[in-house]
Amino acid sequence: MGVKTLQLFLLFGLMALSMSCESRNQTAQYGNRLIKTYKDTQKFGDRTSVQSLQESSRAFQASNGRYPNDLKELEDFAGIPLDRSKYAYDPLTGIISPQE
Repeated sequence: MGVKTLQLFLLFGLMALSMSCESRNQTAQYGNRLIKTYKDTQKFGDRTSVQSLQESSRAFQASNGRYPNDLKELEDFAGIPLDRSKYAYDPLTGIISPQE
């Protein structure tokens, strides 16, 4: 094998390695975008849930002249299952917020 042939093999090997690394990087970027989109969707769903619960709290207040005493009472009024550990609730104001 001549020096020129060896150089060509080396050049093609480096090109293949470079393309392989670039392909992995693109795959990682795609995966990162998917994860970010999933997390953004979860945050949107959480905000939507809080808004929906807030509307239920206002509806309870309109029907009963007071805000619910707790999230259990709101859950019973709205007729929806609720993971009460996810939310903070102030019965004086009827404000619901995501649990930090």
